[in-house]
Amino acid sequence: MAGARSLRCPTGCAGGCEYGDKGKCSDSSLLSKRLSEDSSRHQLLQKWTSMWRSTSEDASVADTEKARLEEEAAAAAEEERPLVFLCSGCRRPLGDSLSWVTSQEDTNCILLRCVSCNVSVDKEQKLSKREKENGCILETLYCTGCSLNLGYVYRCTPKNLDYKRDLFCLSVEAIESYVLGSSEKQIVSEDKELFNLESRVEIEKSLKQMEDVLQALQMKLWEVESKLSFATCKS
Repeated sequence: MAGARSLRCPTGCAGGCEYGDKGKCSDSSLLSKRLSEDSSRHQLLQKWTSMWRSTSEDASVADTEKARLEEEAAAAAEEERPLVFLCSGCRRPLGDSLSWVTSQEDTNCILLRCVSCNVSVDKEQKLSKREKENGCILETLYCTGCSLNLGYVYRCTPKNLDYKRDLFCLSVEAIESYVLGSSEKQIVSEDKELFNLESRVEIEKSLKQMEDVLQALQMKLWEVESKLSFATCKS
């Protein structure tokens, strides 16, 4: 028809849709808006995910560092705890590392400035027969509990061994040790009793008493059976 012209969308749509095309332009605009919103949400989600991962990694690193520092502190505390030296025969305390002087690998012994009252000194002196100890006069050390030979004390030494004079030389083979403060570490579990010589004697004593009781009961039973048998025969 003459004079007819196409109507443009009043929204200025770039696609040049015809005005009155039943909401085609409106739907396209709404879709673009939703896509833009979804893109913004996606970017925000990525940002939060990145921040959360960064925070988690920092927390993990902090926990690892904390655990490492705690382990180092525990190890340092363990090293600072003194050692208590025990007789390997009866486990009586003989001394501790607070009186430690040095150790000798060639003679397999440790040198202490002082020892406990559980160490007895034999006053009989004798010359050392060890290598490089010519001229040393020794007194033998014994455990007062089990008489185990623990080592020697140096009473007289040549000039080059003066540092050993009046020091107690304990043989490593005759002693045991534990770290002071480590008593929470049980040697045996709570549901098990330590079986030693004393407990064995007590157990044997209890078994003997039970055996005597059983023999007495057996004798009584035999007497009752004899009386019943005699009464049956008599009747």
